[in-house]
Amino acid sequence: MTARRGSRLVPSPAAIVLLGCIAATPLVAQQQGAPPPGQPPAAAPPTTTPPPAASPTPASPAAPKPGTATARVTYITAASLYFDAGRLDGLHEGDVVEVIRDGRTIATLRVSFLSEHRASCAIVNAAAPPVVGDLVRYVPRAASGGRATGGAAGAAAGAGATASSATAARSRGGWGGLHGRVGVRYQVVRDNSGGDNGFSQPALDLRLDGSGVGGSDFDVNVDVRARQTYRDWAGSEDEHLNQVYRLAATWHLPNTRQRLTVGRQFAPNLEAVSIFDGVVYDLDGDRWGGGFFAGTQPDAADFGVDGTVKEYGGYYTVHSLPMDARQWAVTMGLIDSYAEGDVNREWFYLQTRYRGPRLSGFLTQEVDYNRSWKVSEAGESTVAPTSTFAVLHYRLGQRFTLHAGYDNRRSIRLWQDRVTPATAFDDSHRQGGWAGGTLRFGRHFVIGADGRVVTGGPSGRADGYSGNFGWDGLSRANMSFSLRGTRYTNDRSDGWMYALAGGTDLGRRAHLELAAGRVEETSLDDPTLDRTDDWYGLDVDLLLGRSWYMILSVERYTGTFQDNDQGYAGVTYRF
Repeated sequence: MTARRGSRLVPSPAAIVLLGCIAATPLVAQQQGAPPPGQPPAAAPPTTTPPPAASPTPASPAAPKPGTATARVTYITAASLYFDAGRLDGLHEGDVVEVIRDGRTIATLRVSFLSEHRASCAIVNAAAPPVVGDLVRYVPRAASGGRATGGAAGAAAGAGATASSATAARSRGGWGGLHGRVGVRYQVVRDNSGGDNGFSQPALDLRLDGSGVGGSDFDVNVDVRARQTYRDWAGSEDEHLNQVYRLAATWHLPNTRQRLTVGRQFAPNLEAVSIFDGVVYDLDGDRWGGGFFAGTQPDAADFGVDGTVKEYGGYYTVHSLPMDARQWAVTMGLIDSYAEGDVNREWFYLQTRYRGPRLSGFLTQEVDYNRSWKVSEAGESTVAPTSTFAVLHYRLGQRFTLHAGYDNRRSIRLWQDRVTPATAFDDSHRQGGWAGGTLRFGRHFVIGADGRVVTGGPSGRADGYSGNFGWDGLSRANMSFSLRGTRYTNDRSDGWMYALAGGTDLGRRAHLELAAGRVEETSLDDPTLDRTDDWYGLDVDLLLGRSWYMILSVERYTGTFQDNDQGYAGVTYRF
């Protein structure tokens, strides 16, 4: 079936209303002779917190609270996050620190192990995934072996630590405000079962972030990855793939809180859109913000620039002040998406985030407005809720944490499913929920349990129940150990999974982790599909210098239907 060409793009009426509200909000304030709500005087630069009245130099968006210090995230693994401050900078094991981005707290960390000027942390909760270069804010205490400082002297020491730490973090931030990483990777998989399903894959990646580059009003964000795949089986073709995940420049309009971003980007307030090529206008006040965008979706196959699917929309958000004890934000938006002049998708979304001393959570809801072929040909309802996703964490005291979640997302019928469907459209509605808890006792031990239920999809109902036990931070070598067991059942099979992991620091420049596991699964339909799989592996993280890192990983996987070896090596320079 061929889509109609040349038809007019007609944004939904609600989208027009929302964009009008966003554009009118600052305009009304300016017509009354005052800056928009929460906007600093005209001489102030873009910032998410107003500068002190007596200071002739505007505050940075990441300006720390009095008595706090800042550092930078330098390295992230699957299990830990590292930043460049340690015991001599006033940190202690067990301290809770915050990750700050754009003046807002996006994650909370607990310090697990310290060297003199380096910290290894576990992520307690996160509204957005931390990345290398994010700011870490903490309250410095007396360094090990030193005396505690109180009163006015303590406040002065805290302020001094803040200034020196912030200066050090900026000096380590690269050249002219730029920081990032360059990496070389190599992965190889060898099939030992005789099926010739192995491959090798060299890869390169570049991540570059800059704020106020060269003292200007411009920021840059670059995330580019390239890989070459060589397959073992006869007649296969080698595959070369370059993918650009971010390539954008942001201009902070002088003397305002407005910014314009152009290029390939991911906007946190437009998470419902994901990655797109285009332009975004943002206006951010102390307690509110808004913006609108226009762009196109990248090609789904190779991530190249593709103008087939065009998208337009806007959002409005209200939020807490950056330094409030309880951080919250509510964002609503409307998106119109079209393909070759025809409707692709039109929807409204609502996102809420909250992080308090005990409770933290995230909720998103999407509602689709269907018209044209979606109603006449696909039989969709005019208004249809299409996505609900929620996560909650609640801390009972210092040691016990409860968590729960709900997932009610469904597949959305898009223009490509109507015109050039690669497969039959899966209109099943998957719903799931989970709940559990974690108890920490003593200084090093933790136990936890959770249950998960999923319904819908080709597998029908699936249940899983897990328990885990572990300890961490044992000795100065930061030894850790964890054991997890899971019982799962669905309409086709049931089974058990066991996973065991342990790690330790090897001196100050290396960390070793060992892992092993087993899956025992019984098919309810065909006994010949019963399987038992085992795996074991080793990972080593090496700090080669102040800015050089290496990762080495090997894994052996043996099972009823597969047998392979995997190896991975990567070298990264961070600046």
